Amino acid sequence: MTTQTGNEPVYDLNTSAATWRHFWHPVATLEELRAAKPGGRGPLQSKLLGELIGIAEIGGKLIAFEDRCSHRGVALTLGWAEEDGLRCKYHGWCYGNDGHCKEVPSLTADQPIPARARLNQYDCEERYGLIWVRMDSSVETKIPSFHGWDEDTLHCIMGESYQWPCSSGRRMENFMDVTHFPFTHWGTLGAPPNTVFPVYPVDQRNGTLNWKTDTFLAHNPGQDTYGPPVDEDAVMLPPAEYLIEVPFSITLRFTWSDTFSTQIFMHATPVDENTSRSYWFTCHTHDESSDQIHLQLQDMVLGEDYPVVASHTPARIGDPRDEVSVFPDKPTIFWRRWIRELDAGAKRGPEALREALDQVAIETASSQPVG
Repeated sequence: MTTQTGNEPVYDLNTSAATWRHFWHPVATLEELRAAKPGGRGPLQSKLLGELIGIAEIGGKLIAFEDRCSHRGVALTLGWAEEDGLRCKYHGWCYGNDGHCKEVPSLTADQPIPARARLNQYDCEERYGLIWVRMDSSVETKIPSFHGWDEDTLHCIMGESYQWPCSSGRRMENFMDVTHFPFTHWGTLGAPPNTVFPVYPVDQRNGTLNWKTDTFLAHNPGQDTYGPPVDEDAVMLPPAEYLIEVPFSITLRFTWSDTFSTQIFMHATPVDENTSRSYWFTCHTHDESSDQIHLQLQDMVLGEDYPVVASHTPARIGDPRDEVSVFPDKPTIFWRRWIRELDAGAKRGPEALREALDQVAIETASSQPVG
């Protein structure tokens, strides 16, 4: 069972970092690990939930670990990865991919290596070109699914990750919100008078939230752009479909036909309680020649979002009673409620967290607004 002490940092909605240790988060790209040190195996330092971690490839296996040597606590990422070991730069202690220290150069052959000389390791896997880490495996959780990656009809490109001075929750809510389009993204993704967006039912099940919403966006063939319609040739986009895998992964889909679609995937990794790093892809059915168009649009949108999202006070989501929510905020309210339930479950123990993840709440069109 996890507990929160008064000295621990508080995360979104007064939740505990211990809760989010049960989930998988990307901490680097595979390309970043390859480029970190000569030899392409790392180690590379990252930060997750306020803790410095290292990642490396040792003996053909990706490992993640607390970035400190068990000898004197220096950062192991200052050292280097050998073919079958991770070498500390301070005294040369070497660790295998099982976490055990297998060599202490200052010991003689008849002096045993202490059993406590080992790494504090975390679960680590590569998927979608990202290196994912789970710090607590006491509850069975899965790496979020991004189905666009495996669809033969879609061409996927990874955007450059970005770190913002806001919590993962703030970044998630910004991504799932459409009512800011006409103002924050005036002329890019929206414009008045299109300021009222239908609120579709929200479907909650199997660790996911799913809903659709109108966006008033169009494809303008004459300019080969996406945004507010500019002339009679504009093709209005269908309702956007959002899919969240709790806590911090979200996919946005636009499907024009069976052969024409676009998807954007993002995971907002909690670097600490007030900082997030977003990893993202954009996938589309065009050929590779349109990659730059999609990347440039995302860069423009992010550039418009950043000063607004970075200005949040506080940087994390605090007490909801300090804010005023309205009916169009429904998706974020559903997400907030589930986040609080996951945290409450984690504090009761692994079984309660599993039950909170598996709960189902299917809203119908006649459901009452949430608040």
